[in-house]
Amino acid sequence: MNPRLLPLLLVLALPLAACDRGAPPPDALPDADDVAAALPSDRQPADSASALPGEFVVLTNEPFWQARVEGGEVVLSGPDVEGRRFTIDSENAAEGARVVHAGDAAGSISVTLLPGPCEDSMSGAVFPLAAELTIDGIGPTPGCARPADMPPPGEPGV
Repeated sequence: MNPRLLPLLLVLALPLAACDRGAPPPDALPDADDVAAALPSDRQPADSASALPGEFVVLTNEPFWQARVEGGEVVLSGPDVEGRRFTIDSENAAEGARVVHAGDAAGSISVTLLPGPCEDSMSGAVFPLAAELTIDGIGPTPGCARPADMPPPGEPGV
């Protein structure tokens, strides 16, 4: 072994050796149900992606996109785009999120719906859900979301 590598290997190995120090045993960790029960009712986590709405609206800032997931399609409006329609190819759930993949002749969109809440970065309006958009391979662009049948939230104090 090269003697010059020994100090480097020791420096790299030191954090690994310390990983388990002070970690509580698995039976000492709180149960997920106990953690959820301690949260106020309006902050309860969704049990799964099935608790997320099937039809919803996503809004992003800079760029200002709106994606409406409804009736088997995603309708996108935003910069230089008005009412671009994508047909939903697939939907899947992973780690409490819902991911919708859709396409049209010109490209694709992926919409990820996440448990919220989410505060609009410009208006301060609070939405019940968070989201991300990836349009034609560009993104993800973070945003906020609401169920399709819910009116848009107002700005704080309005």
